[in-house]
Amino acid sequence: MRILISILGCLCGIAMALTTAPQTARAHVFPCDFLTGGGFIITTGSGTHDPAKANFGIGGGCKHGSPTWGHLEYIDHGTGLNVHWTAITAYLLEGEDFGRTDPKTKQPLGTRLICGTARTNHYGDVDFMVRASDEGEPGIEDEFDIRLSQGGVGVYTTENEPGVPHELGDGDGGGGNIQLHKPNPSTTGDFGGTCAARTAAF
Repeated sequence: MRILISILGCLCGIAMALTTAPQTARAHVFPCDFLTGGGFIITTGSGTHDPAKANFGIGGGCKHGSPTWGHLEYIDHGTGLNVHWTAITAYLLEGEDFGRTDPKTKQPLGTRLICGTARTNHYGDVDFMVRASDEGEPGIEDEFDIRLSQGGVGVYTTENEPGVPHELGDGDGGGGNIQLHKPNPSTTGDFGGTCAARTAAF
């Protein structure tokens, strides 16, 4: 009987220790993917010109263990601004926008932020952030916007206009396609990185 009581006492002590021990929160880890896209939007990105077409080509994602794969080309034909990427520094989810799929193609849907550095013909070297969203085929509801900054201060953005975010819908407001791609053996790594333009003051 004493042995039984002793065993029961030990078990109760273990149970209490387990229930009162501090619990470590685990962040939800999503499998990384990648994004490509191209097209145009109608913008007054500098805030000083009439609306004009701006063409873009964008890519970003996790490749071979790092969230720093991608590219950016952007030309605002209204201002003559030309942006050419020099490095990719981050590939991020917007919030936890992960897990949606196109019911027809079964491809992933959602919004990603692609960040990096670039050289421009108007501002010299800048930090950039692109917000790109794949909302299904044929791409008429896909979205693209860009911001540029230097030293934490914004120098150019398409995000301060009526109707933002810019949809790649009809030919009057934009055109093109953003495509999210399923994770594959090369997309190892996690969403993350540094994005200086994300917190820049505009």
